[in-house]
Formats: sequence, C-alpha cells, structure tokens
Amino acid sequence: MAFGVPGKTPTTHEDWQRRVLDALDAFSPGAPIDEASLLAGRSSQIDRMIETVFQRGQHAILYGERGVGKSSLANTFSAKVVGGARIITSVPVNCHPSDDFSRIWRNVFRRLSREGKPVSEYYPSEIYPDDVVVELSQFSLNTIPIIILDEFDKLMDQKARNLVANTIKDLSDRSVKATIILVGVADSIGDLIDEHQSISRCLHQIQMQRMMPSELKEIVSSRLGPLGMLIRGDALNHVVSLSRGLPHYTHLFGQQAAKKALEAKTLVIDLEHLDAALPDCIERTDQMLRKNYHKAVSSPRRENIYTEVLLASALAPVDDLGYFAPADLRTPLSELLLRDAPVSLYGQHLKKLCENDRGNPLEITGTDRKFRYRFVEPMMQPFILMNGLKKGLITRKQIEDLAANHYHSAIVGEL
Repeated sequence: MAFGVPGKTPTTHEDWQRRVLDALDAFSPGAPIDEASLLAGRSSQIDRMIETVFQRGQHAILYGERGVGKSSLANTFSAKVVGGARIITSVPVNCHPSDDFSRIWRNVFRRLSREGKPVSEYYPSEIYPDDVVVELSQFSLNTIPIIILDEFDKLMDQKARNLVANTIKDLSDRSVKATIILVGVADSIGDLIDEHQSISRCLHQIQMQRMMPSELKEIVSSRLGPLGMLIRGDALNHVVSLSRGLPHYTHLFGQQAAKKALEAKTLVIDLEHLDAALPDCIERTDQMLRKNYHKAVSSPRRENIYTEVLLASALAPVDDLGYFAPADLRTPLSELLLRDAPVSLYGQHLKKLCENDRGNPLEITGTDRKFRYRFVEPMMQPFILMNGLKKGLITRKQIEDLAANHYHSAIVGEL
C-alpha cells in the first residue's frame, strides 16, 4: 500500500528539478510551521486553544518536551479561529534568559500601535502588570488580542515569571478580552511558573506529548499530496519508527527521502530512498547533538560498549515523562550484543553518560536501586538510531520491533 496522491510525472530534467525544490519547501525540519493548513496531527490541541481564546478571562500554558511542535502550534493555531466579524490579533514574542518583565512587555508593545505610534513609546521606563491590563483593554469589542510568550522556560528572572502570573490573574479578574499563551519546555506547569496554583482557575493547561504514528503519517501524506508523490507503507512505517514521536525528524526524513526519489526520477518513495537519505539526514542534524554523541561514545578501549548502551537507551520503553529504569535496557542491549546483558554489565555506563566527560546525554533521578534515566535532549534519540543503522549495529526491523512501545502502547497497533 502507498500513501499520498499520485500526480502527473514530470517530462523534462527541469521539471524534475522544480519538483525537488517543491519537496524541499513542503517539509519544514529547520523551522516552526508557519501555515495552519500544514499543522497536521494536532487537532485536539488546536481545539483547546481556540476554546481558550473564546472564553473571556481564560489563558493557556502550552508545555512539553523540546521538539514536539509547541511553537508551531502556538504561532499558527489562530489562523484556524473563525470568529465571524471578530478580528484576531496575534502577537508572538520570544523570551530570552536576560529578559525582565518590562523588557518582555516592551517587546509586545512594539508590535502594537496606538494613535499611529508603537505602544512601547509610551513606556520608556518600567512596565507594571496594571499597564498591561490597561493596554490590552483598549482593543475594540470585535478584536481579540492573543499574546504568545514563547520559550518561557528560558526566562531566568523569577520575579518576571511571578509578575506574568499576576498579570494573567488581573486580566482574568477584570474580564479583559485578551488571551495570554505561555509556551515552554517542561514536565509540568510548575516547572514554568511558581504561581500556577493561584491562577489555575483561569489557566488552561495543554500538554504537548510526542505525536502518535497516525499523526506523523498525516504530516508526510499531507505534504506528498500536493507534490503528486506517494510513499510505500513499509517506508512510511520506517519514518514513524525513526522519528520517535518528534515531528522535526518526520519532516527531515520525509524531505530527504522525497528528494532522493525525485532525483531518481520516480514519484514513489520506498525504503531504498530512505536508506539513501540517511547520510544526508545525519549531516543535517544539529552540530551540538553530533558533538555530544561523539563525546558520549568515544573511548580508547576497543571493547567499550558506550555506543551500544546509548543505542539501547534510545530503544528502551519509557514512562510519560520519558524516564526508563536500568532494567529496561536489558532486552534491547542483549539483542545488540548478541548475549545476555544484566544490569551489572552496564549500570556504571549509564551513570557515566550523565557526566560532563561524556557530554551528559542522559540525566538521572531517584535513589540507589531506584534510579531512573532519560535523555536530556529528546532530539538525540532519533540521531542515535540513525547512527546505529549507518554503522550496521541495528536493523530496520529491530527499530520497529524494539521501538514500538517507546511512548504510547497504541503505536503497536498503528504500525
């Protein structure tokens, strides 16, 4: 079975080249999605965001792991808002580690105008929560302002975080028709904002989890359709297994495999095109990830098993927060080493992979005999799998079999 929409076959070399450029443009591995029509697989989260906007006094906090598409959703969902005669004004602002409350809102006010001038010009010095309430109250009745504070987790100033919470509470108490959306990397909203309990009644908590296989498949098929391309079912399953629920990699694999297929002058992507795209996908992975991976697995001892332990970690089943127990590595590591691998064989390896000398790809929590581990950077996992394939340490089937339960048990049935 193949997925996509068959199209007209290009007839000239120039036509094929134009289709390659279209394929490169159709997928977005390097930047957040900026068109709501391309935001596949997030309908439930989009619905909750829209509900928040249309409930006066309600705001939202969008949180989850890095790489799951939070910024894409926050910056594009407003295009899905159908408000009749109402006008949606969306103001996205990125938070920076050095920002304080005034700097954050001055950046917001620069994007708003009053009497033909940026609102920021009216606030040359400190800005207070009441100033924000006043300005956001100025919009006409048929205008809904949405203020998106992205990368909120990077904000180091705790006072600024607390003032944002106070601002949300004031806006809700005064029933101002404006919505603030906080976006950040976190396991829970408590990691983003200490004052969350005091504003829980007016703050919708929307967790972005890793995407399900059906959602990742939708990303690929929705982009291949306009290209007139198809992808075979086994190739699509391989993209899903490698992506580990992270849409960035689905875009990367889809883009590069489509490019390889078009260069071979075919509109059908199969496994050989994915195999051919693997080196390019590795090359296009973030340089820091590649550097940390090399640091983690390098050793002067030829018999070291850091590569295999890291690969087994990328295949281990995890809980909802991404943690795995040392015992969870036994099955995948035994398959990789072709012998039984008790915890005593690799327990110290896991601990060392949490240290700076090894680039600390893992982090540890818990107490002795109850330790649990997870990747500091979730984007490292697919990169590890790609390297395992390239080096011949693992097969395509092993990835699909061992990775099946990585994040959602339902993945087994969907694959």
